[in-house]
Amino acid sequence: MKMNNKVEEKEAFTLIGYRVVCDGEDYILEIPKAAEKLRRRFPDADVQVGAFIPGECKEEDDGYWIGVPMDQDATIPDDMDHLKIEKQTYVMTTYKGSNDGIREAYASLHEWMEREGYPRDLEAWHVEVYHSWQDKEQLHMELWETVRT
Repeated sequence: MKMNNKVEEKEAFTLIGYRVVCDGEDYILEIPKAAEKLRRRFPDADVQVGAFIPGECKEEDDGYWIGVPMDQDATIPDDMDHLKIEKQTYVMTTYKGSNDGIREAYASLHEWMEREGYPRDLEAWHVEVYHSWQDKEQLHMELWETVRT
């Protein structure tokens, strides 16, 4: 798998969207449902952003968050959640392919991080930026793995 990895610090940002909480093996089914619900709510959004903490976290942070970047002055609808992700340093790569191949892309990214000396921060928010998400067989996304600094 060809990787185009880079290390970058990103400023804090806020998402508005939905929180998905389910059994681990069900996320591959439930996240696309939430993404479609979000697409109907924000049809003009250029990207959808997913966020999760892969390690230990507080109960209110558990699950997978799918949203769109929130404007500073936006009002959060009652049926939606919001999530602020603080400024962090990430190892980032681009993934193009099916939903089924994301785990392999992460495995390659993790191997690269270990080899290059970038320790993962498993208790911080990890981010997935979807540029194309409508067809789960042809995703175009960025994977942002948080680096422990």
